[in-house]
Amino acid sequence: MGKMQKQFLTLVILGSGFAFMASTVILFAGLMPTIAANLIDKSRQKSKAICVGVMNFAGCLPFLLELWLGPAPNSVEAATAIIMQPKTMVIIYVIAACGYAVERAVTGMVAQVMQQRARARLRAIDAQLAELVSRWDEYVDGSQPLDDFGFPERRD
Repeated sequence: MGKMQKQFLTLVILGSGFAFMASTVILFAGLMPTIAANLIDKSRQKSKAICVGVMNFAGCLPFLLELWLGPAPNSVEAATAIIMQPKTMVIIYVIAACGYAVERAVTGMVAQVMQQRARARLRAIDAQLAELVSRWDEYVDGSQPLDDFGFPERRD
């Protein structure tokens, strides 16, 4: 992304933040675990940040709806009142913690599946090697020393 694009995106985000200040108050306070996960996650895919972010936004959504559909819609005072309730922050952060748990569980399951597939592939390669050795003798299993041209060395 070019420098001008980053500056334009920053201006759009800041402008939207000021235009929708009440929603920004709830999202800023509620999405702190997502910001932390993004800073912690050094991988290229940012799977932890994405998983925590989605769950964290899901935790913020009921309170955004309460703000938008409440008696004083889109007022900063109403947003502050919602955020200052302890149950609000507990609910948002517990759901964000569920995002960490989901990411950890899925990562573990994917690692197990990949290990099982690798073991199955090794068994298939060993079976293929055994078939080649039975057909071509020990010249194909790597135990025979080769000369500089790739031919078996003579054993005199």
